[in-house]
Amino acid sequence: MNYRYIFLILILLQMSAVYADCIGYHEVFDVRVLDAKNRTVEGVVVQVKFDRGASFGDKYFTTQPLKTNSQGIVHYDILNQGTNTRVIDCNIVINVSIGGTSETKTIVVSEHGSTVNIWMSQLYPARFYVRDQYKSGLENSTVNVDVWGPGVTDSKGMVKGYLETGNHEYFASYLDASSSGTFEVKDDTDFEVIFPYYPVDIEITDDTGAPLNATLKLLDQTLVLPNGHFQYPKMFGQQVPFETEYLGVIVSGVIQPAIEPEIKIRYDTHAPTISEVKSLSEESRPRLSITATDTGIYASGLDVSSMKVTYKTEPSTENEAWHPAVVFTTAKNTFTAEFPEMAPNTIVKFRVEVKDKASNRAEIDGKFTTMVVQNPQNTTQNDSNPHTDPQQDQGIPLIYIIGGVFLLVLAVILVIKLKSKGTGGSS
Repeated sequence: MNYRYIFLILILLQMSAVYADCIGYHEVFDVRVLDAKNRTVEGVVVQVKFDRGASFGDKYFTTQPLKTNSQGIVHYDILNQGTNTRVIDCNIVINVSIGGTSETKTIVVSEHGSTVNIWMSQLYPARFYVRDQYKSGLENSTVNVDVWGPGVTDSKGMVKGYLETGNHEYFASYLDASSSGTFEVKDDTDFEVIFPYYPVDIEITDDTGAPLNATLKLLDQTLVLPNGHFQYPKMFGQQVPFETEYLGVIVSGVIQPAIEPEIKIRYDTHAPTISEVKSLSEESRPRLSITATDTGIYASGLDVSSMKVTYKTEPSTENEAWHPAVVFTTAKNTFTAEFPEMAPNTIVKFRVEVKDKASNRAEIDGKFTTMVVQNPQNTTQNDSNPHTDPQQDQGIPLIYIIGGVFLLVLAVILVIKLKSKGTGGSS
């Protein structure tokens, strides 16, 4: 029984000693953080939790997060105000975290040195580089590593920090270039992303090849191109969107610098030409033959479906409706407009309209007259036996008859003269 009392007294004495030790204290120490190779680590987040010694309110107090300096150190000066109302917890808990890893260490009041070292056995320095194809650093690139958050590269194209061992996801970008993926950390790590650049040439002309002072929107810039030409010496990215505007017409697209560094944009600003309209009105159903072309080196071409012919017969009024003719393609750039049957000698007023694929419109008006009717020839036949001219029955032309008579008279005269000579000689 006596042993029990003795044992109880010893316990009370021990508690009393601890109680007495922690009634108010003032602790001053440095927390120093070391990486896997025992090198000091800058930028580690450190927090300390301890018993505040108050008789009311929260028992524990946690300091605001502080980051280690270039020597990997955070200095602490802790004051416990003390209380007689309860037992004070003499433990001080230190938590450090960086690069996705953390460590916790507990120290006891008055039982630690002036520097408390915390070793982070899975932590290594990592340097992330963003460079062009010639290994030049790309300043102001954005780098986002999973546990780092967004960072911006320095003049060397570098972002650095600390990462725990394992695989880490990243996303890096510069202007319109970007890259994402994973890289592994198992020791001191250097990782590099290459963003190549290419010179780009942009040319804007009309359909004849004449340069246009168009507006170009590219890489968050709006530019008016002098003489329709623009050169960009360093364009990053696999696909760079652009937009051009001329006279309200907008053309948008994507530049692929590595594949197609020369961009040629053609604005078709000229209307097509209706070169010939020929009337085919000799038939009962009148027609027009129409030839239309879209000239120009870079012409967009005729919009065949836009060919339209309308008409009205004369006389007509200004407000009289136009009627559509049937239009179909007969050959390349050649169309036929077919009208309904009309009375002869009808005057038809027509209008031809056609567009190119850039919506430029050509229009021409004209008139033609339908088939003219002449007085018909008498083609009736008489089945009776008509009186025929004997001369026609002989079948000998009149000139031959006259010539024969003349020769006959001449022969008679010669015979008479010969006889007269013969008579005179005999006497």
